[in-house]
Amino acid sequence: MSKGLKADMKKCTGCQLCALVCSATHVGKFDPSQSRINVEDQFPEPGEYKLNYCIHCDEHPCVESCPAEAIKLDEGQGTYYVDKELCTACGACVEACPYNGCWLDQSGSYSIKCDLCGGTPQCVEICPKGVLKR
Repeated sequence: MSKGLKADMKKCTGCQLCALVCSATHVGKFDPSQSRINVEDQFPEPGEYKLNYCIHCDEHPCVESCPAEAIKLDEGQGTYYVDKELCTACGACVEACPYNGCWLDQSGSYSIKCDLCGGTPQCVEICPKGVLKR
């Protein structure tokens, strides 16, 4: 059972507000490429989208695969986050995640994954259609 976000994809319009607020919260810029959630158009199906984000699964293969032990437990939430100071950007977590829940940041300096904004996920707060729930 995951501790992360749940998504009702039938409601998603692909507006990317979730990605915009995520990047603004984490890096101070409206830049979906720096977001911890990715809105993927399921071309050629019009109006069908897929969201990629860390679901905070019980197995956490990303944690097990990290040779630098850079993916740390947030004991208050019971979820994992990337300590970018320790991350070597080797990509082992990216390869290990079966859910496409983490990826390297656009500079290739460290891995990024959803950290649930410290307990109040901004993507949930901003979604006008109620696609995301905690």
